[in-house]
Amino acid sequence: MKKWLDERLKVQELLNSMFKHPVPKRSNFLDYLGFATLLAFINQAITGILLATVYKPSAAEAYSSVKLIQSSVAEHYVRSLHSWGANFMIVLVVLHLLRVFYEGAYKRPRELTWVLGVILLLGTVGLAFTGYLLPWDQEGYWATTVGTAMASYVPGIGDFLVRLLRDGVQVTGATLTRFYSIHMLVLPVMILLSFMPHFFFVLRQGMASTDELAKAKQRGEDITQKSLPFWPNVAFRMSFFILIIAVALFVLSGYFPKDLGDPADPLNKAHYTPEPAWYFFGVYQLLKYFPGKLDVLAMVGLPLVGILVLLFLPWIDRNPSRNPKKRPIALGMAAVIVIGLGILTYQGMSSVPKALASTGVIAHPSYQKDILPVVQNSCSQCHSQFTSYSGISKEVTPGNPDKSLLYEHLTGKVQPQMPFGQKPLNKDLIQTFKNWIQDGAKNN
Repeated sequence: MKKWLDERLKVQELLNSMFKHPVPKRSNFLDYLGFATLLAFINQAITGILLATVYKPSAAEAYSSVKLIQSSVAEHYVRSLHSWGANFMIVLVVLHLLRVFYEGAYKRPRELTWVLGVILLLGTVGLAFTGYLLPWDQEGYWATTVGTAMASYVPGIGDFLVRLLRDGVQVTGATLTRFYSIHMLVLPVMILLSFMPHFFFVLRQGMASTDELAKAKQRGEDITQKSLPFWPNVAFRMSFFILIIAVALFVLSGYFPKDLGDPADPLNKAHYTPEPAWYFFGVYQLLKYFPGKLDVLAMVGLPLVGILVLLFLPWIDRNPSRNPKKRPIALGMAAVIVIGLGILTYQGMSSVPKALASTGVIAHPSYQKDILPVVQNSCSQCHSQFTSYSGISKEVTPGNPDKSLLYEHLTGKVQPQMPFGQKPLNKDLIQTFKNWIQDGAKNN
């Protein structure tokens, strides 16, 4: 059977490239961060599938289904593993990227390996972000509200991007369904399609740390004194490192289980302080240093430039040397950026986030996507008739906002101003309602 498979799939050649190659004696545990990240992803895949067998992705049932998970010790531990695993995966993939940068392993001939790694980083952050909303609790709801509002800063198409992400003006059950689909289907496929060629390139090209050994061997030098065989010496080291990461994940998940907060409350009657997920704290803290219209630089300009620089770094950095001592400018700039982001993240964790701009005025709003979600979140708790178009239509005069009772209550022209007992709608939302009525208050 082995011979039959080897004739067709070259299995032995693959195994040799994986296990039968020398590794420098100076190699250390940091060289295995990529495999540790793979472990975290496998943990996410297994625990995510298990949770999906119980979870119900709808606004009416999501919270109760997670609460049911919390009621079982075993299922609660699985959820904690999934939650901690997301944080582990983000930290590990960032550390792996920094390690590769320090070693100069993004340079020729590993440009595509680096680009795929950056895509994997973006996919990992996307997985964590879309998963934040799924418990449908206060923390996830408001982190998603703040996180999706980031898109409103994109010039020209900001409002469109917010509505695209949320499937409407505000975060609703439609947003939950959209995020669940992206979290379970789109991003895992994206990560797998990026990981497979990424791993293939690593196998074919070898790790950058082995390049000097390969050149010495080509020159006919004896490399036995300055190298170790990957199997079993280095493989044991790598397995031990991955085991430490796994134990840390399992212990933290057991000692600090993931809690479930209060149910999502779009009216925010408990005055929960909206804040983003922890990996966005640095960007939001940066907002405080860019007042007025300059905040678009902090929210869109700098992150976009950072992503583009990462993607095209192998072609931007023209220095052919991979030796850290011969790359002081690149490493110095990277150190300033990493330290700066670390400080901003720390500051953001201990301060109140800056309030974000609204999603803007919608010139020709849709009732289903733009009006109904706002009414359901802000009005229908007290006015049950507003759960249907027929109930709302009785309060408006199509084509004439100033004679529409709904609009007069929203503006405060007729007291009490709605939503009663809560903050009035912002001026952009009120203008959006006005535009809808002006367009004929259509059921579209």
